Amino acid sequence: MGLTLNTNSLTSAGAASGVSTSDVTTLIKSNTPYQFITKVDGAAATTILCSNVFSASDGFSSYRVLLNDFTFSTNMSYVYMQLEVEGSIVGTEYAWSMAKDSGDSGSFSRENGNDSKWRLYNSDISNGLLGYIDFTNTSSGTKTVGTWHIGGSKSTRHGGYAVGGGCLNNTGQITGFQIIAQTGNFPTANIRIYGVNNV
Repeated sequence: MGLTLNTNSLTSAGAASGVSTSDVTTLIKSNTPYQFITKVDGAAATTILCSNVFSASDGFSSYRVLLNDFTFSTNMSYVYMQLEVEGSIVGTEYAWSMAKDSGDSGSFSRENGNDSKWRLYNSDISNGLLGYIDFTNTSSGTKTVGTWHIGGSKSTRHGGYAVGGGCLNNTGQITGFQIIAQTGNFPTANIRIYGVNNV
């Protein structure tokens, strides 16, 4: 339907033509940086697996994972992430580094490692966690790289954070990931997954 703006009103010019799905998709991609893919809840889980949520045909070259409402059954020290490549979780060839502070006086430190997973957070987080992880999907055989910013709390007025980055020495197609608790489980956990629009 065409609309014409007159002095005091809008007037219709012709029959309704409708808006196609393609038009709406183009509009979203042109005006928003992210496109929602899916949401995963992980209540009472030690490992939250998000399998086959990405594909070579989804049109994204990078992704954002939002961690929300994460609580913990024990005073765990670490939260980890592993990537799924072509349908299988990869358990080797990770490198990572981070800067972190638990909220205690003099607790700031920098850490790094070559490991079986990325270490997202390295402190007591008994009262909850919130944050995001950005990572690339592989393109033309390049390795997957990621970055993250996580905030957490271990008591009423202790606010901690971790800022880090890492690489996976693998050039296969990323299809998913999993978030892992070092000990205990996540009584509540919500993950929202977005693709970064290529515009």
